[in-house]
Amino acid sequence: MMKYSEAVDFLDSKVVLGVKPSLDRIKAVCRMLEEPETAYDSIQVTGTNGKTSVSHMTAGILKASGFKVGLFTSPHLETVRERMTVNGKLISASEFTDVLSKLKPVIEKVEAEVGEALTYFEVVTAMGLTYFRRESVDVAVLEVGMGGRWDSTNVVDCDVAVITNVDLDHVNELGDTREKIAREKAGIINEGCVLVTSEPDREILMLFAQRCEELGADMKVFGRDFRLEYNLAYRVRGETPAQIISVRGLEGMEFNEIKLPLLGKHQAVNAACAIAACQAYTDRKERTDVESYRSALESSSVPGRLEVLATHPLVLTDGAHNVLGMDRLAAALTGEFDYERLVIVVAILADKDARGMLKVLSSIADELILTENRSARCISAQRLGDFCRMERMEHQVEPDFSKAMKLAYNSAGRQGQICVTGSLYTVSEARIFFRQQKASREMRQDR
Repeated sequence: MMKYSEAVDFLDSKVVLGVKPSLDRIKAVCRMLEEPETAYDSIQVTGTNGKTSVSHMTAGILKASGFKVGLFTSPHLETVRERMTVNGKLISASEFTDVLSKLKPVIEKVEAEVGEALTYFEVVTAMGLTYFRRESVDVAVLEVGMGGRWDSTNVVDCDVAVITNVDLDHVNELGDTREKIAREKAGIINEGCVLVTSEPDREILMLFAQRCEELGADMKVFGRDFRLEYNLAYRVRGETPAQIISVRGLEGMEFNEIKLPLLGKHQAVNAACAIAACQAYTDRKERTDVESYRSALESSSVPGRLEVLATHPLVLTDGAHNVLGMDRLAAALTGEFDYERLVIVVAILADKDARGMLKVLSSIADELILTENRSARCISAQRLGDFCRMERMEHQVEPDFSKAMKLAYNSAGRQGQICVTGSLYTVSEARIFFRQQKASREMRQDR
């Protein structure tokens, strides 16, 4: 059997560009593995924003309701093992290596037969599906990597499909209009499944409704079939606020006074989506217990989504990576926190609308610091500075992430607030930075 480092290297060798979108490769792998995706129920989650949060909350609710739950998410922040968990526990390094060791000859055989290499995401998906069967999960919650129709998670015949929302992102791969992107995401709707969506646009909803009618699927819409009754944020200087939410779920079931530790009204809507998705699934299993839903949501956490890294000053990191995500982040920062000065540290990938994102951030920041993360696709800090100068936005340029954070601390002071954002790669950079800072402090204390 290969070593863990060899398993990771093999997986990394699958990072290739220009592979045509197709389900043929993943279906061929699953056939050779005797269709692991049919060994359990499944819930698929897609959307431009919010899909990771909805996936985590959905898995948490189902676990609290007594199910054994596999959760498959992407991308990871620090280790690829984050992508597959069972009842909240990451796959171990030894299990990861064992699964891939057994999968490797199947992958190589399929590649030889179809004459095409599997992608990184296809291999990871196959691993997740196989691992969940090995662990005898009752249900798998699968976050779509991109789009839906051609995503390798779409090898499953899901019981519940969730489409959080549709906006312009990944336009080169999914299309340059919201309608085109919506059609790609609607590809996860299966015959007889239940679609849960919080998409507000009437034309997009009509597109979803047509797809559901064609396939005999049921459609549950936020604001019509389930809704957020209210959310009340608590603002406490220097501490992390929570929000109290009440949701009217499917069939009028009430979920009142839930203390949600995830911040922003968008997370309250995501929580409502997760509740509806779990109701749609558990109603078939006769396991809808309001208190289980409450306990799961009140202990929920989603790494990299307004995640608190430090206090005094309060330092948050958020993986917002498109204009809609930045709009929601800005609303949360200005509406739910109390600070004297807001400093934003940002690094953005090259395939994003950097100018639009910077416009949103500059409208709320007292100080905007442009930096870089470790991704080869990161826009240079100097280039971000060019965008800011074109739009006459005040900014500082510091390509070195550690130095950028020191600038942010000096600018914010103890009563200020720092937010690190622009990409999940930037979130990872921030988490590594603070872990190293903590280790350095502990070493000094031991001397």
